Amino acid sequence: MSIAMIVRRIAGVSSLVLALTLVVGCSTSDRSRVEQASQDNVALKAQVTDLTQERDNLKKELEVVTKSRDQYQEQVTQANKAASKMQSDLAEWRKTNDTTEIGLKSELSKAKSELDAAKKAQGDAEQTAIKLKAAEDAVTAARAKATEAERAAATASDKVTQLTAEATALRQKLEAVTAELAKKPAAAPDLNK
Repeated sequence: MSIAMIVRRIAGVSSLVLALTLVVGCSTSDRSRVEQASQDNVALKAQVTDLTQERDNLKKELEVVTKSRDQYQEQVTQANKAASKMQSDLAEWRKTNDTTEIGLKSELSKAKSELDAAKKAQGDAEQTAIKLKAAEDAVTAARAKATEAERAAATASDKVTQLTAEATALRQKLEAVTAELAKKPAAAPDLNK
């Protein structure tokens, strides 16, 4: 039952009581009843006013609460959208990260094999350097023999010619070996030829 209906009923009852009192006649007891009814009517009107004011206050509070609820619902919607976007971004980042990781692993594998090849080439180069040193030592020894041969050339020109030819051949061989080594740093020359 609404407050307006309650007010109408109270007003109707008090008017009816007042009208009955006037029609029937006023005795003291009737007057006291009429006064009591009038006082009750005033008290009921005050209660109706209080209830109306309370209803208006409750309506205002309801509006405020509804507005707050709508704001919270909007915030929840925005938060859900943001969470969804974050999840999408995270999935994209994971995909990119996985792709990058695969690429880096591939590059690391390639770098390892290049490093292994470089180590092998370095070992080959060290072996070639050792062989080149041995060849240089052999050339030095050959030069020493050539020098001895030149000294002995004063006494034997045939032997000098022969030793000079050997020295020249050795020099050519050294130059050929050196040129070959320059062209192929990883190949080892065969010094036994």
